[in-house]
Amino acid sequence: MFYKPRKLIMLINSLSAIFAFTSLISPLEAGFILLLTACMVYLLTSKQQTGYIDSHVLTEQSHSYVTKFYFYIQSAWQGKLSLLAAFLPFFTVFNIALFYADYRADNGSYTIASWLTILVILATPVLWWTVAVWRCSRHVNRLAASVARFLTIAVYYEYLLRIIIAYYYPQIWFNCQQLVIEFGDCI
Repeated sequence: MFYKPRKLIMLINSLSAIFAFTSLISPLEAGFILLLTACMVYLLTSKQQTGYIDSHVLTEQSHSYVTKFYFYIQSAWQGKLSLLAAFLPFFTVFNIALFYADYRADNGSYTIASWLTILVILATPVLWWTVAVWRCSRHVNRLAASVARFLTIAVYYEYLLRIIIAYYYPQIWFNCQQLVIEFGDCI
């Protein structure tokens, strides 16, 4: 029987599939890695810096939506937005993209290559988002900055787990009997 993901939240699917169908890592080891990562992120996060956040760029009415989006991207990259404005939109879009890819894989309409293509498409925005979260987290308290930074690092753990599943355990999420096009994927 194939694993059919139902709860599609970052790390929940991939970790539960790894725990249930492989002996790659135990829940205790994964918990230790995540706890160690959270502690390291908290210790390496500096205290809140007071500074001017330049948010007036996004409120001007004379700009088109494309220009506003460009200013949003630029302001987030430069650390001039609030942490919530830089963190939450991409985190939501990223999880929706993972949900969509897992949904399509669950229905058998995505091959392993298609599933990995979604990860490749999201790679550059994830790098931008990481820099934006790091820079924008200087303006909030240490705990909020640490949580946002930890969740950003968790995205990289999610990438790692999905690549491991795609290359070493594809039978977990993909019906290997239906993958005639991608013959070598499930060997």
